[in-house]
Amino acid sequence: MKNNLIKGIPASPGIAIGKAFLYKENNLEILEKSILSKEEELERLIKGREVAKKQLEEIKENTLKKLGKDKADIFEGHITLLEDEELFLEIDSKISEKKCTAEFALNEAIDEYATMLANLEDTYFKERAGDLRDIGKRWLYGVMNEQIVDLSKLEPETIIVAKELNPSDTAQINLDNVLAFVTEIGGKTAHSSIMARSLELPAVVGVGAVLDELEDNQILIVDALKGEVIVSPDVETLQIYKEKREKFLKEKEELKALKDKEAISKDGIKVDVWGNIGSPNDVKGIISNGGFGVGLYRTEFLFMDRDGMPTEDEQFESYKEVAMAMEGKPVIIRTLDIGGDKEIPYMGIEQDENPFLGYRAIRLCLDRKDDIYIPQLRALLRASAFGNIKIMLPLITSMDEIIEAKAIINDIKKELDEKNIAYNKDIEVGIMVETAAASLLADIFAKEVDFFSIGTNDLIQYTMSVDRGNVKTAGLYSPFSPAVLRSINRIITEGKKAGIMVGMCGEAAADPLLIPVLLSWGMDEFSMSASSILKSRQIISLCDSKDLKAKVDKVLEMSTESEIKDYLKKLIEELEC
Repeated sequence: MKNNLIKGIPASPGIAIGKAFLYKENNLEILEKSILSKEEELERLIKGREVAKKQLEEIKENTLKKLGKDKADIFEGHITLLEDEELFLEIDSKISEKKCTAEFALNEAIDEYATMLANLEDTYFKERAGDLRDIGKRWLYGVMNEQIVDLSKLEPETIIVAKELNPSDTAQINLDNVLAFVTEIGGKTAHSSIMARSLELPAVVGVGAVLDELEDNQILIVDALKGEVIVSPDVETLQIYKEKREKFLKEKEELKALKDKEAISKDGIKVDVWGNIGSPNDVKGIISNGGFGVGLYRTEFLFMDRDGMPTEDEQFESYKEVAMAMEGKPVIIRTLDIGGDKEIPYMGIEQDENPFLGYRAIRLCLDRKDDIYIPQLRALLRASAFGNIKIMLPLITSMDEIIEAKAIINDIKKELDEKNIAYNKDIEVGIMVETAAASLLADIFAKEVDFFSIGTNDLIQYTMSVDRGNVKTAGLYSPFSPAVLRSINRIITEGKKAGIMVGMCGEAAADPLLIPVLLSWGMDEFSMSASSILKSRQIISLCDSKDLKAKVDKVLEMSTESEIKDYLKKLIEELEC
């Protein structure tokens, strides 16, 4: 493979030039039939588990030192899963029934469990299959007394190429020697991708089957801005990418200077650039990137990856932790948004034929007030005494939903007053504007709520009648669709007329082509992943919103997505913003 281009998904930004290290699995010979007694096989199984546990504890400690408690907690979860009694009993029964070896039973059980997770529709659970295989591999190697490749001892200027990198692999990487990694499978939300972003290690994932086509020590260019890998580049290509890398690193340093500065346009318009989080652990990333608020706290992650509902007190502690960490800066917390592509098995929610159009988000919560909604809202109100919490209602389609939710909040306030429990009596309640109904009724809703936050991921889906996860219709899923842009413009306009804050917490909030558009239309708040905050702030500082307004409004007259994108690309180049 020479000067070949491999395409994948950019998982962690950056550019790297180095030598390939092909990280392949050992070809273990797993025998089925055992010549030992059941007791002896169980002893091998337990010893192997102890080896794996020791390794994971070491990785956890190293991760704690390098990346902090939130990333180290990943491996605490791995250890818990390793010691899962149900999994052990399943392997035990296979050894008994099949009279097989410990490694055969273990390999089969792990494969069954991981396959089950991988076949679930929910992305979060799907990507936990990789975590389970990681644990199983360590356990298997321990049982068979085999050594795992130590990624902390690779040569300088190495680029790791693997089928997939598990969190424990990523945590071992020596950043002095490893420049980037490339994986055949994986997505942006996999733990290894998240850790790569924390390590600021360029990563391209999902490149397809390449391990058998590449060779060790081949020169690779990893362009993790575009999601491309160039194999055995020529001298000219190498020089181009060396310059691109220098430019990227220079820009990265320049962005750091913006960390403590507010987002103010050339014509003096101040807007808020905040971050999205899924747990209290993510706050550190927001603060380190200069985020002055949390624009979206996805509370569903509190309910996931566990066997039962979090208690009111558990939720309270989580919301309180974020509020206190942000030290009075705004924290917008979205009430539980599950259903659609997010399932929680223990809740016993029957699968809808059309999940995105069914029993989800506010519909579920209002139906299950006693066990889900009231405890969450009470926890939120109690936590509001410790910081600037705002409550956000998802998937609103009617005024009735807003009125009912606010009535519940008011009832809880009265209850807290009677018990002399502190809360913010002026707590703001806003809504996600992410449906066609909410867009059309934005003028009416704006009179009843304290703020809007545009959720572009769902707004596109519902406006265009397109499943955002369907690759066959991916071409229709775009924030540059004329219908979507008209909808966004209307939402901002009606929000501003009513004098309420209008923000955006979907992926589009950090799109370099859209930021000038949203700024000129008067959007107040942009919320995004922590790593996008500084770049977005820079773009805003280079824009003159008044100068942009007339030029940007022309997109509302255009009829195709391609026409809009081409126009905006030229406009941004001209304006240098």
